[in-house]
Amino acid sequence: MSKRAATGFKGIALAPVTENTLTSYKASAAESLPYAGSMSRTSKESTTDLYYDDDLYAQIKDVMGEDVELRMAEVPLDRMADLGLGAYDETSDTLEADFNAAGKEYALRFVVDTVSGLPFYFNYRLFQLTGIKFDNFTTKKDSVTVCEVILTGVFKRPNLTSLAPWAVMQLKEDKSNQAKCTSFISAAENKPGA
Repeated sequence: MSKRAATGFKGIALAPVTENTLTSYKASAAESLPYAGSMSRTSKESTTDLYYDDDLYAQIKDVMGEDVELRMAEVPLDRMADLGLGAYDETSDTLEADFNAAGKEYALRFVVDTVSGLPFYFNYRLFQLTGIKFDNFTTKKDSVTVCEVILTGVFKRPNLTSLAPWAVMQLKEDKSNQAKCTSFISAAENKPGA
């Protein structure tokens, strides 16, 4: 059996949720965030003890209601516009930003690398953005100061009761499902399916 120990994550993408009702769920194609730094969750489980080894494996557990913080080394200005956080003017290279995050919902998708080289592909269907803030850090030597973008939000359950709140795929050993895995974290999603 292939080892499942996680070695890191990559391929973070946000897919704007365009419909979240009792009868329908729609998320548009995902917009990748290429400069992911870290992701942390604040667990809502108060009665479960988790030890270091538990956290190394892809866990099948309920994460609804957990606060999430994503730290990105950079989010390109045009990508912020694609995510509905402002209007980007290509002529002046300016983002007229609106970081009022109230009510903005996205499907949060990412890849978790494993020791075996067979990553897991996660699709959390409802990540409600609660805030965007910026922090500065300086790289080594005489490099410029970089503006770190910090996205905060919470995992929620979609209003469509028949829809699971998240789904996961794993790359097969022969990599025969690579195209399906890539589509899984990038394609638009419509539920319930026809």
